[in-house]
Amino acid sequence: MGRMIKDLVPAEIRGLSAYRPPEGVFEVRLDANESPFPLPHEVQTKVDLALSQVLSNRYPDPASRNLRGAFSGLFGCRPEEVLVGNGSDELISLILCTFRNTQDRSRPRMLIPVPTFAMYSIGAKAAGYSVVTVPLHRDLTLDRGAILSEIARTDPSVIFLSSPNNPTGSLFGRGDIDAILLAARGLVVVDEAYGDFSGEESWVSRIGNYENLAVLRTLSKVGAAAWRCGFLAANKSIIKEVNKVRPPFNVNAFTQAAAGAILEEFTGIRGQVTAVVRERVRLADLLRGCGIKVFPSRANFLFVQADDREKALWTFLQLHDIVVKFVAGNQVTGDALRITIGTRAQNDTLVEKVRAFFGKETGDETR
Repeated sequence: MGRMIKDLVPAEIRGLSAYRPPEGVFEVRLDANESPFPLPHEVQTKVDLALSQVLSNRYPDPASRNLRGAFSGLFGCRPEEVLVGNGSDELISLILCTFRNTQDRSRPRMLIPVPTFAMYSIGAKAAGYSVVTVPLHRDLTLDRGAILSEIARTDPSVIFLSSPNNPTGSLFGRGDIDAILLAARGLVVVDEAYGDFSGEESWVSRIGNYENLAVLRTLSKVGAAAWRCGFLAANKSIIKEVNKVRPPFNVNAFTQAAAGAILEEFTGIRGQVTAVVRERVRLADLLRGCGIKVFPSRANFLFVQADDREKALWTFLQLHDIVVKFVAGNQVTGDALRITIGTRAQNDTLVEKVRAFFGKETGDETR
């Protein structure tokens, strides 16, 4: 890149690194928090029918009206309180693009607990925000006092709370989130990407209680990652402003058709969610039996540590055709691994190799 062009790139973006998933093909992929199951037959049948009716020569519905209606029917809100995006990532960017004004005309600020989803920080820096971080407690819960202090000190325009949190799997307390909503003058976004696995009522039911509450949901974790479909639920005034910066036709017609069919047949999806939660409990117990430290999780993954051998275990698993997510050291936990819940067979294969790793470490060469 020539010097003149490079100089046009803000320092905040030059300092970022592009996301790079592990290269290669792995027999067991437990790194991306996808569903391990294909869609149930009855859901797939309805998706196929919906896709067959899409006209490829026509633009999609720019307002995603049918999809917003299906979402609002499932979550008990109104269609005008919903915006649809090309995955939650697009909606995060639109939120950050919209709510950048500050009372004193200074640079806007975004607040997040850490560790958390990397796209909040990446999107904020790209949009010209200063990023304010507050470490989680050692038990991976919110440090309410520290967050409230930072709200008073920095007056953030936007606060993102991933609950259940990625990568830790921890579900943040309702009392903590209520306190943050009451203290903040800016927008508080509760990202429920993993909400289907939490067993808790969605914050969508409370968007009428707080004028500064917005909620993100996605279909990516429950069997529709390929379709890239996310939802923003908030009061009409928030939706109205974000909609002004939404690109036209941002959600393609095939995604609208497939996602609408999935939402209409969501009972079938819930059965798979239940299976993942059941496997989450079983896998956690098996890993603890291997000497792994497993943190409590309300998501479709486990956040674990391996006695300061996380990087070695991560490498060992890849050599045995299994990939999990390596979470590089952070100020709360240090290095860790994030393991997506797979099928029972995939989880058993993982545990077998974890046992082999620790057996090798102690001199037992059994594989």
